[in-house]
Amino acid sequence: MSLDAIEPFCSLAMREVDCSPDRVAISVPLAGNRNDKGTLFGGSMYSAMVLAGWRLSNLSADQLGRSGDVYVKDSSIEFLRPIRSDMQAVATLGSPPAETRTGNLAFEVMIEAVDEDGVTCGRATASFRLLKDK
Repeated sequence: MSLDAIEPFCSLAMREVDCSPDRVAISVPLAGNRNDKGTLFGGSMYSAMVLAGWRLSNLSADQLGRSGDVYVKDSSIEFLRPIRSDMQAVATLGSPPAETRTGNLAFEVMIEAVDEDGVTCGRATASFRLLKDK
């Protein structure tokens, strides 16, 4: 599945800047994603982080020869400091994908939000599931 099929990816002017089964990075411009304080809106940051994790889970499933639909199961985010520049959401696998008792594939993903200076401004963990084809 392409990120272009997900409306917030396009409407928030995000770009995929790194893409592999081991690491996905999505950039978010400050322009068009500011809050009332002039910093990056937390919702834009969170959206990019979830999308990076979703994309990584899809690529990992493809590499394993598994097909189906990937869904976010749960997530937790920590906003560490305001972002005053463009940012990147960088997703990596926290552990190898694992089969669930129902036959789905579980992905545990670690995601960092990094500003233009390379400072980590947010962290998230998210669980994704590849639901097996029926």
